[in-house]
Amino acid sequence: MKLGYFGTPEHSAKLLKALIDSGLAEVLFVVTNPDRAKGRSRTPEPGPVKKIAIEHEIPVFQYESIKKEKETALSDFGSYPADLYIIFAYGSILPAEIFRHPPLTSVNLHGSLLPDLRGASPVQTAIWKGYTKSGITIQYITEKMDEGDILVSKEVDVTLEDDTGTLMDKITDAGITAILKLLRDYNGKPFSASSQDQTKATYCGKIKSEDRILNWSSDANQIHNQVRSLYPDVIATTQFRGKRLSILKTRPFDLLPEARSEPGKLKRLDKKGLLIQCGDGRFLEILELQPENKNRMSSSDFLNGFRIQEGETFG
Repeated sequence: MKLGYFGTPEHSAKLLKALIDSGLAEVLFVVTNPDRAKGRSRTPEPGPVKKIAIEHEIPVFQYESIKKEKETALSDFGSYPADLYIIFAYGSILPAEIFRHPPLTSVNLHGSLLPDLRGASPVQTAIWKGYTKSGITIQYITEKMDEGDILVSKEVDVTLEDDTGTLMDKITDAGITAILKLLRDYNGKPFSASSQDQTKATYCGKIKSEDRILNWSSDANQIHNQVRSLYPDVIATTQFRGKRLSILKTRPFDLLPEARSEPGKLKRLDKKGLLIQCGDGRFLEILELQPENKNRMSSSDFLNGFRIQEGETFG
């Protein structure tokens, strides 16, 4: 089988590399987001998918807006007779003229068990909502986002320690296994698929900047889920002594609630531990954090460096 591949970030690059190494299909070309400026020099750098494509001498196409440049894109792809397009975290919605272009049309790897969590942030939202099970879905692309018929679904466990980074790793690995099996079992006919139950659809949007701000009046589990859902790409924040403080890793702490709950109040567990009072009276232990303009640090380093005073609070 001959493929066109659409993707941009690191986990998408992992799938691309697996496709190339498997020998089950030939990747004719790759479509990825334009190079973005990085570092102090602001020099544009290729993304992970482009780096893999260049390493394997696969042609790369990049468009600022594939929707506005669809005629150019179709002309570009015309020299590469792909049977199927595979999309995983490309970052832009494909016009119908493009996803319908190959004989087998196009399939997308989505990070949830559709029709649950259609949209832009299924992995983050699953963690934020406290799911213990999520998964992957391989679906045909349609004009309506994430409503296409389902080729494959597979469950993935979500632990209390998982963050978006670790869950994305699990989902990527599950997706790679499922897509390689799909290609291995291909019999020359269109893939069989089943329609989604539209009555069970739920949706999730993009993560916004205001989603980063922690509200210590929420309960401890909710705050813990928020912190791990934002890590490592966005990072939850609070205020301390008038400056921004990033909260990187936490865990609920089993300590009897104090008589009078004061959300955000800091409490030393010992010389190494830092607890924060939450709105339900329970505590959240801070494991790693990063003060504004400083490196990330453990809670013990924070306690030693900032000399916490009795009664101080976050937020």
